[in-house]
Amino acid sequence: MKHYIQQLIEDIRKVSGDQKHRENLGLRYSDEPDPEDMAYVERFIEGKQQSIAWITGLEQAQFPPPERLTTEQQELLSIELEELLQNFHFVLDFPENYPVYLRYSFIRDFWLEKQVPMSFGESHIEFCDYEEENCPFPGYCTTCQDIKEEFKSSEGLTNKTDVTDINVEDLLMSAKEMEDFFRQRRNLTDHDDDNDHDNDENNDVPPNSDLPF
Repeated sequence: MKHYIQQLIEDIRKVSGDQKHRENLGLRYSDEPDPEDMAYVERFIEGKQQSIAWITGLEQAQFPPPERLTTEQQELLSIELEELLQNFHFVLDFPENYPVYLRYSFIRDFWLEKQVPMSFGESHIEFCDYEEENCPFPGYCTTCQDIKEEFKSSEGLTNKTDVTDINVEDLLMSAKEMEDFFRQRRNLTDHDDDNDHDNDENNDVPPNSDLPF
């Protein structure tokens, strides 16, 4: 098995760097976006799905079942296969603390799925359906629990600011505040009237002025 694993890794790396294979799929290698690569958007939305085996050129049958491999062999193949998939723009979303060797069975199963071939960007593959009782990574993922806690926090904040809890009287001015407000307003109005009166007197044109009209 050791010799077979070495040969399999060589085959994986060969496919990963095979530009001709990409061209045969109608893909173009690119790490940077440009106007031509934006065509991938249309392909991703309306493109025809193909099996990962068809896209990569490697069959699932080439990958030994996990029970026939050692932990070290599973880890080696997981690393190589994840890198291969990333070269084809597929990113598998595992918890950061999830052991690499345990990823092998998920990757092997993923080979039977169908996806749209991509030339650019990233297609994130999730294995979680966000149902805690069906968690694929028990003991390693806290996403569902985090979502629950965030929901509780948001719910608590909403309850604290519920409009039914607002005292309308607190938003209104007191009688004293209203009296002061209108007194200040009257004073400002009287002051403006005095200024307008003074301006009118200053703007009166003398009867014998030198103006041409």
